[in-house]
Parts: sequence; structure tokens; C-alpha cells
Amino acid sequence: MRLADMHIHTTFSPDGKSSMEEQCIKAIEIGIPIICFTDHVDFNSSEINVGRIINKASTNFDVSEYFYEVNRLRRIYNSIQILIGIEFSEPHLFPTEFEDYSSMPFDYILGSIHHCYGSVFPGAKNIEESKAIDEYYNLMLKSIQTCEFQAMAHIDFPRRYFDNWNVSDTIMDEILNAMIKKDIILEVNTSSIMNASDEPLPRYSIIDRYVQLGGRRVVLGSDAHISVKLGNAFSSVVRKLPNTCVIGYFKNRVFYEL
Repeated sequence: MRLADMHIHTTFSPDGKSSMEEQCIKAIEIGIPIICFTDHVDFNSSEINVGRIINKASTNFDVSEYFYEVNRLRRIYNSIQILIGIEFSEPHLFPTEFEDYSSMPFDYILGSIHHCYGSVFPGAKNIEESKAIDEYYNLMLKSIQTCEFQAMAHIDFPRRYFDNWNVSDTIMDEILNAMIKKDIILEVNTSSIMNASDEPLPRYSIIDRYVQLGGRRVVLGSDAHISVKLGNAFSSVVRKLPNTCVIGYFKNRVFYEL
């Protein structure tokens, strides 16, 4: 089946290692016909107090340059579909900024939670695990309930940093039900897969529960910050997804089944 990688970072992100063009070349090389750039949009407390979007300062890219480069590459690499998106962290904490970015013609806005107790993971490892879990999912639930975006990224993201990370069924059901109610799609993030025994983010048991609760649509995202990781483990993950899952992508913020 055709596949789409809906979570790709480039050098427009502060932690990106590959350029947009390098990611396009890799997608063609490995046969992924649809890719979406989702570079980071992050704000901190000092920026939000200013009350304005900062496109060049701190970690955020210049939006006009971002669109210019995507449009340039679309003309060159027209054998693949190149979509443009963002990954916006903690959108509910920055409503004015989120509204401004939402008004821009992105194909896809990916919500995410990267911070806990004022620190970017893994800084939160210094926090008692149960408190970190509660805070992380409280932030996630608020973002789902109050913001309009297309998918929620890596919903058990802290599993990267806590060896025994575990979340109660009650909390996870609350998150999944809120997503389904708002028609926010589950991202299956393959960045955690290094060998055949590894699981994606979220783990398969959470994906199964999403389906049991009535969710069907999912997007795949490698979260590739370097081109060699683009499309990571997609084929093996697809084989393990519930049969009722509908894999797709977003264009102009509309979901299309693959």
C-alpha cells in the first residue's frame, strides 16, 4: 500500500539534522510518495508574555522562508506529494500564538506535549514519576479539549525517558475518548523502534484500546530529524495495526485514506 510520513523535521527545527531537500530525496529513494514537514513551533514563558509570534527568535522558524522552500521543492520533486505542517507544543498554553499559526495555510497541524513542570523532557526525570504522569496527561487533555488540530503526536512520549513509564487505563481512556470526540487523529510514531521487538508511540495496546473505544483513523509519523530515519519501520508497524485502522494523511486539513 501507499504510505505517508506525516511527521518529519528538518533544519527549520533547532534539533533537525537534514534539510528539506535531503528529506525529499530520501522519500523518493525509499518509495514513500507522500511526506509532510512538521517543524517545531515552541514558545516559552518569556515569549508568551511578550504576546506576539516570534518567527525568527528562539526556536521558531521564519514562516515565509518555510513556505518558500516547500514550494520550491514541490516544483523540483514533483514525483512525490510534499505537504506542509507544523508540530505545535502545548497549544492550549499559547492561545493567541496558536490561533495565528492556525490561520496560516498549513496542510496539517500536529499537537504535542514536550514539557512537564516547566522543563522539556527528559528534564522531568527529576520529578516523581506519578506526578510527571499526571501533569503530562493533564496538559495533553487540556490541549485536546481546547484546541483545534488534526492529530496528537506520540501520546506516550515520556516512555522515551522513564524506563517503567506506565499510565492508568482510566487516564488513557479519558485521553482517547477526548480525541475521538474532537475527531483528533491518533499518530502512530515510529521513532521509538530500533529493532523488531520495539513498539511505536503509543504502544500497540493503546492503539488497540483506541479502536475499541471507536477510533479508526491513524497517521504514521517517523518523527525523523535526519533523513536516514524517514519512514522508519513503517511496513512492520502497518502489519501489526488492528485491521479496522484506516491509515491516511491530511491535505488542507482534510483527512484522506490511503
